Amino acid sequence: MARNHTTRVRKNMNDLNNKRFFVTGGSKGLGLELCRALLKSNARVVTCARSQTPELEALESEFDNSVSFIKADLSNEANVLSLIDQAGLVTTTFDGFVANAALGADGLLTMMPKPKVRQALDINLYSVILMTQAILKGFLASGTKGSLVFISSTCAKRGFKGLSVYAATKAGLCGFSKSIAREYGQRGIRSNVVLPGFLKTEMTASLHSNQTEAVRIRTPLNRLGLPSEIVHTVLHLLSESSNFTTGSECVIDGGLTS
Repeated sequence: MARNHTTRVRKNMNDLNNKRFFVTGGSKGLGLELCRALLKSNARVVTCARSQTPELEALESEFDNSVSFIKADLSNEANVLSLIDQAGLVTTTFDGFVANAALGADGLLTMMPKPKVRQALDINLYSVILMTQAILKGFLASGTKGSLVFISSTCAKRGFKGLSVYAATKAGLCGFSKSIAREYGQRGIRSNVVLPGFLKTEMTASLHSNQTEAVRIRTPLNRLGLPSEIVHTVLHLLSESSNFTTGSECVIDGGLTS
């Protein structure tokens, strides 16, 4: 079994060689781990975030011309449209897109300010729709059988106190992806969703300790996940190894939703 897993991982890495991917939120957490894994697979990466981090700067230094960073605030429509132009999502041939950037939007709904609700909707859903629209045009123009991967959350499948707005945006990605799979499957374009459970990231670190403890207790594996434990599934969905996979939802949550 271990040998078969190693063979699959190596094949995924070979499939990604010299391909170009656009990843949002690549400065930290899962996005950073994904960028690192893609670069180690000899892929080229364009990523964006609200600010640069020392960890991403280190990747840029290590992999030189294989990675480029664009500063962007995805809660602002004008900035998203500018990002689309700077990244060349329509005019440059990309092989895949990972919508990873998200705002946690933690808080009871009745106590949440309307601007924060709108910010979560804009970052987690509206900006993703705009960028997907652009990269699909690029796929169609170049004839690329590209892969779209949307990072959702198990919050989309199971309620969590204080995360109603976040859950709404993540559930929206699931419906969006399935419809994209239907609309563009005949062109060889694939669209899938990955639904991680709670991970040890900066986003979950901002939650109240009693919230994360409640999640840990409800998780059969009795812990939060690590970003690195999600990466292999995303790489698989971006690679040619998953050419018959579209419209799927891949749950990786330590059994939380079982």
